[in-house]
Amino acid sequence: MKVQKRSGQVEKQGSITLALMAIVFAVAMGNGIAHFGTSTMPFQVGAVMDGRGVSASQAGIFGLCEVGALACVMIFLSPIIHRFRAVWIALTGSAFSGCAHFAMYFLDPTFPVLCALAVVAGSGYGLLYAAVITGASASENPDRIYALGSSGTLLIIVLLMMILPFVATHFGPFGIFLGMSAIILVASPALTGFFLSKKAQHQPSGSVLGQRGAAALLILWSLFSFGTGAIWSFAERIGRHLDLAPETIGFILSASTFCGLAGTIGAAITSGRVPRLWAVAIGLVGAGIGCLLLGLAWDSISYACGVLTYWIFYMYLYAYLLGSSAALDPTGRIGTAGGGCERLAFAVGAPVGGLIVDHGSFGILGVMAAVLCFIAIPLCIPTLNRALKGTGGPRLAGIT
Repeated sequence: MKVQKRSGQVEKQGSITLALMAIVFAVAMGNGIAHFGTSTMPFQVGAVMDGRGVSASQAGIFGLCEVGALACVMIFLSPIIHRFRAVWIALTGSAFSGCAHFAMYFLDPTFPVLCALAVVAGSGYGLLYAAVITGASASENPDRIYALGSSGTLLIIVLLMMILPFVATHFGPFGIFLGMSAIILVASPALTGFFLSKKAQHQPSGSVLGQRGAAALLILWSLFSFGTGAIWSFAERIGRHLDLAPETIGFILSASTFCGLAGTIGAAITSGRVPRLWAVAIGLVGAGIGCLLLGLAWDSISYACGVLTYWIFYMYLYAYLLGSSAALDPTGRIGTAGGGCERLAFAVGAPVGGLIVDHGSFGILGVMAAVLCFIAIPLCIPTLNRALKGTGGPRLAGIT
C-alpha cells in the first residue's frame, strides 16, 4: 500500500511538472509573439518608408494603427478578462496577427489598406498579450511561470530580429511581414499549453481605475512607454542615419534584445533585497539614459551602448511594473490595463516621434524620451508608495 501511495505521489508530481512546463512554454511563445509588433517596429517603420516611399510621420501613423489597436483591445478586455479561457484568446490572437502580416506581403496593399491590416495585426497582438497575463496569473505559481517564460520570450524576439534583415534582403522591404507570419505559424501550437491554466477563481468588484494606486501606476507606465516607444520606433532609422550597414543594425538590435536577459535576471536577484519602488526608480532612470544615448549616438559604439542600456533597464523595469500591478490586484485586471496603456502610449509615441524627426532631430527625440522617464518618478511614485503600503501584501518586488 505504501509503495502504491508513493508511486501515486511521484506520478502526480510528474504531471504537475509537465503541466508547469507546458504553461511556461505557452507563456514564452505567447509573450514573444505578442511583442512582435512593438519589438519589430523599427523594421516595420523602415519597411513602410522604403516600400511605400512615405515620410517618417506617415510611417508613424502605421505604427499608431498597429500598436494602438493592441492597446485598445487590452484596455477594452481588462474589466472582463478574468471571465475567459486564456487558450481561446491566445489562439484567436495568433490567427489575426499571422493572417494580417501574410496579407501585407502578398496583397501588396496601398497605404490605407496597409494601415487597416495593421489594425487587425495589432488586435491579434492585444489578444495574445492579454491571454499571457491572465494565463500566468491564474496558474498555481505565477511568479515562477512568468520568470521562466520571460527568458524564452527574449530568445524568440532575438531570433525574429536576427532573421528579419536577411528576409528583407531576399524578399524585399515587405519580406519582414512574411517572416513574422511564418514564425507566428510555427509558434502557435505552443499556445495550447494554456489549456492547463484555469480562469481566475477570485471575482473582483469595482472598476479597474477604482482600485487604489491603479491610476498612479497606469500613468507611470504610460509616460515610460510613450518616451521609449517614440525613440525605439526609429532605432533602425538612427542606425541608417549613422551610415551603418543593415546587417550591423540588425545584429546590434537583436544582440541588445538578448542582453535584456540581464535586466530580467537583475530583477530576479534584487527581488526581496531592494524596495520595490526604489527598483522602479532605478529602472526609469536607466531607461531614460538609454533613450538619451540612442538619440545622441554618433557612431556604432555609442549606438550599441544606447540600445543595450535601453533593453537592459526596459526589461528590469518591466518585471517590477508587473509585480506592482499584481500586488495591487492579483486577478490580472490592472496588469492587463497597464499593458494596454503601455501599448497605447507606445502607439501615440510613434507618430509624435515621426513629427520630431521630420521637424527636429534624433537628438531632440532622445532628450524628450529621457525627460518623460525622469518626470514619472516624482509625479507617480509617492502615490503608488502609499497605495502599496495599504494593500497589506508584499512591499518588495517579485517577478510576476
